[in-house]
Amino acid sequence: MTPDERQSLLQDLRRYLKAHYVPEKSSSFPFSFPIIIAAASAVPTFDSYRNGRLSDDAKAALLASIQKMLQPGFREMLFELIRKKGIRNADLYHRSDITKAHFSKIKNDEHYHPSKETVLALALGLKLTLDETKKLLERAGYTLTASSQTDLVVKYFIDCHLYDIDEVNDSLDALGLSTLTNYKRPRKT
Repeated sequence: MTPDERQSLLQDLRRYLKAHYVPEKSSSFPFSFPIIIAAASAVPTFDSYRNGRLSDDAKAALLASIQKMLQPGFREMLFELIRKKGIRNADLYHRSDITKAHFSKIKNDEHYHPSKETVLALALGLKLTLDETKKLLERAGYTLTASSQTDLVVKYFIDCHLYDIDEVNDSLDALGLSTLTNYKRPRKT
């Protein structure tokens, strides 16, 4: 990327952040309290189990919980996406800028829990859509949020179909944000 293209990208990225960033202490709460109360009232109680009387709401909540538990976890979804995309493991960890040892740990340790940055780096390496990225993040227990500038930068790159991890890391670094991987800016000679 030329220096002019880089500057243009960063200007566009700054405009994107200004338009989409919502500070964490914002009053825009993602859901209302009546929804929480309704959801809590739908949770079955021990007495309802014992008496064999579950309300329709409780049955639906129980079924939804069971279905969520039956979904594959992060590792299973990751390796299903790798198969689906037809990418070799070595290509993925290179494109995601993670080490072979780190990837091996993801692959072999059934109790491994990735950082959000690792999931985002893998999503970029796999060239996932925004929906696929959100699903992979969800399986690892994360979500994209408008109150994280890092999340917005990654979302911007995915929306633009730009999946180069070095470009993402360079942009994060230029904006004064933590990079997704142990990216090191090339030294100028």
